[in-house]
Amino acid sequence: MNKILIVPSEKECNIKGYFYIPSYDVFPYENLENSWFVRSKRIYSLYLALNNKLNGVATLYSVTRFVMPPAIFKKYVIELKVGDIFESPEELFSKFGYERVYNVTEGGQFSIRGDIIDFYGPNEVPTRIELFDNLIEDIRQFDPSTQKSIRKIEKALILPAREYIEPVIHETMIGEKYNGTFLDYNIEFQIFNKPKVIESFSKKEREIRQLIIDPKLRQNYIRYSGIDFKEIIKIANEIDLKTDIQKLKIDKKKKEEINSLPVLSEDEFNIGDIVVHKEYGIAKFVGTTKITQKDLEREFLILQFNDSKLFVPTDRLDLVQKYIGTNENVTLDNLKKNNWSKRVKKAKSQIEKIVKEILRINALRKNTKGISLPGDSELEKEFAKTFPHIETQDQLKAIEEVSEDLSSEKNMDRLLAGDAGYGKTEVAMRAAFKAAISGKQVAVLVPTTVLARQHYENFKKRFEPFGINVELYDSSLTKKQKDEVKQKIETGITDVVIGTHGLLKSIKFSDLGLLIIDEEQKFGVQQKEALKKLRININILSMSATPIPRTLHMALSGIKDMSVIKTPPFGRKNIQVYVNTYDEKIIRQAIMREINRGGQVLYVHNRVNDIEDVAKKLKEIVPEVSIDIANGQMPKKKMEKVIEEFYHGKLDVLVATSIIENGVDIPNANTLIVDDAHRYGLAQLYQLRGRVGRSDKRAFAYFFHPSKINKVAKERLKAIKEIMGPGSGFQIALKDMEIRGIGNILGLEQHGFINDIGFHYYFEILEEVLNKEYGKITNEIKTEIIGIKGSIIIPEEYIANPIERLRIYRRISSFENEQMIFDLIDELNDRFGKVPQSALNLLKYARMRIIASKLSINKIELYEDNIVVYTGQKINFSLPNIYNEKEKAYIIYSTEEEFINEIGKLSKS
Repeated sequence: MNKILIVPSEKECNIKGYFYIPSYDVFPYENLENSWFVRSKRIYSLYLALNNKLNGVATLYSVTRFVMPPAIFKKYVIELKVGDIFESPEELFSKFGYERVYNVTEGGQFSIRGDIIDFYGPNEVPTRIELFDNLIEDIRQFDPSTQKSIRKIEKALILPAREYIEPVIHETMIGEKYNGTFLDYNIEFQIFNKPKVIESFSKKEREIRQLIIDPKLRQNYIRYSGIDFKEIIKIANEIDLKTDIQKLKIDKKKKEEINSLPVLSEDEFNIGDIVVHKEYGIAKFVGTTKITQKDLEREFLILQFNDSKLFVPTDRLDLVQKYIGTNENVTLDNLKKNNWSKRVKKAKSQIEKIVKEILRINALRKNTKGISLPGDSELEKEFAKTFPHIETQDQLKAIEEVSEDLSSEKNMDRLLAGDAGYGKTEVAMRAAFKAAISGKQVAVLVPTTVLARQHYENFKKRFEPFGINVELYDSSLTKKQKDEVKQKIETGITDVVIGTHGLLKSIKFSDLGLLIIDEEQKFGVQQKEALKKLRININILSMSATPIPRTLHMALSGIKDMSVIKTPPFGRKNIQVYVNTYDEKIIRQAIMREINRGGQVLYVHNRVNDIEDVAKKLKEIVPEVSIDIANGQMPKKKMEKVIEEFYHGKLDVLVATSIIENGVDIPNANTLIVDDAHRYGLAQLYQLRGRVGRSDKRAFAYFFHPSKINKVAKERLKAIKEIMGPGSGFQIALKDMEIRGIGNILGLEQHGFINDIGFHYYFEILEEVLNKEYGKITNEIKTEIIGIKGSIIIPEEYIANPIERLRIYRRISSFENEQMIFDLIDELNDRFGKVPQSALNLLKYARMRIIASKLSINKIELYEDNIVVYTGQKINFSLPNIYNEKEKAYIIYSTEEEFINEIGKLSKS
């Protein structure tokens, strides 16, 4: 027998052992479809009910909506096994409501690439089917983040991706097509707190109907949205919370498998993008073309320079990078002039000066014996258990790196970088805990009082059960309170103190062992000077929400200890962004949607002089919700009280200035409204957007602006809407603040040079200079191959998507060892089917370049009967050969395959 427990609100649906059946997260006639989270849960609940396995929890609103009747739903449940015939997959998935994409990365998508079919359905098992003609040869589960298969599975379960198959007026009116209900699914209903359940349902229904102004549409909604709630109420058994207290215990620590979502590569570029060719300069990428000469077919990138075009073979994509800099002022280079090499030389000279200065500071630190913080492994394990989430792999790695630094005798000076909300604070907490149990004091320095208060609340809650004393020191305290905190710190009573910049100048520590700096780039010159002095003889962990690109990370790892968190926490959803002119109706709709699903709303208005008028107006628009104000000019005590009330869920809407840009981290606040959004910089808009979307519920961000705004503001608002998903922080940061932000943190304030040669190439040269300083040998592949035979392309019929093809070409051109080639062949077979000969040829020559480079072979010429190898050193070939002393070249008599095997053996000996 199936069971559904009905509770008053969505807030109470997170119950251990119960399958959550969510309500819709769209309004009737809204130009938006339900999120995948809602659709998948509702559909899978019907599948469980068909199999008598449903033990669900839902609101009354959720279970009164129409659904597919069991007899119809059964027709759309398909189970496939190896050996089955699978005909017309594209037609089936389209009919079932799936979206066709090239790579399946999230639920509700399907992909067909030759004989490989991928789909991600409501059972949350990304499935790959391999066909031979229309016969199923293999079924595997794959990882959407890597696109690689994980394991074989017994069957492919295909369920609808929507609650309806035929079109309906709107998702909330399925009754137009189906009049099925949960009552048809052999379900026993239970109800907890019946009066509150009915009250909440009535309030939500009334609210929705008020939002539908057109009487005809309202009537359609009433007819087609759901059944009379009394039908379920009269058969539901009331349960007594006292007897079922254990059953209703909330499961705080989810145990779902963590998937690392793909971070968008900063190297990818599209047609029309400005790029940098390392040898020739800045150009525009205008497309690709295939060129055939004799029997050789190759694919080329076409780069448009100021005076002519350059064709770059795709097997040398390692020479081309996306240009990051100030695009408005960028000038394309001339191929016939030599300005590029001069600019590169000038930038290199400047980089060398910077590196010498940083290395001088590093040398001072290394010659100063540090404070070793051994910690206590058992206590640290116990503290880790109090973290209410699952750590991502990036988080675990960062925690380990910081812990190793603290345990050593060197002074830690580590930068922890990662997108907003990716879990940097937890890494800092683990470090602070290790320092405190080692008997040392910890100072946490933050830029705003709001962030100080939030960190203080979180640290105190987690640390005090372990006997660690946490204090707050910021401008919200009275002089008497400040003096008391100072005394406790100076006498060693306080273990951890959290505060704003006053910490640096006002307090003498008893035994400071660790300083944690949150958003160091936001501090002024005086604070930075004080920090420079501290760096030499104290452990420092700096945190930045400025995401670090791979190229920069590689370049700086030689001069700066860095940990990068680039994986979002499990369950993080894309934010639904609206950019529109100010509209009270939309504001009411947005607030009521959030409140009705048990959430809270952040409303940002950045002018203190009229913020009270804004709050008053909001109270008129939504009189039924609780609203309060927070801004930097109000009495500190009052502001703290308001923030605290919002933090603990006692307020529905917080109207605040941009003081909440850094610091308000409330998973239950999943709607953000920003008025006059045109006044903000892109980085600020991004930081504000990052305040929501910190739970597994769909988040909404509304950016309102006047009807007339300038072109620059339009571009910013367009970017905040379009740049979404993992890695979006990186893209936005590069557009608006990355260069300045990273420059401030690392002392690399060289905007002009970065713009001259592009962000990526600047840091590539930086890495080269560092390698030279440290005497490090690099694995750069410089071997040239002439006389290649046959086609060396990835055919369009094998990988149709041009961006995906370029991505694979780029990977091949940057490979550093043979194993990478073999791994890619396995991956291509898995993702796209059998690798065609022309792609195998491409990989064969890539392998030849990699091995030959290890033997210092500069050039290889391929002829019909022999192979000529140019090298500056003697090589003991066992194949028949003649050595030309004058040319410093070997003429080798062998096939290409014999030659590759020979140099492969020699490179390993």
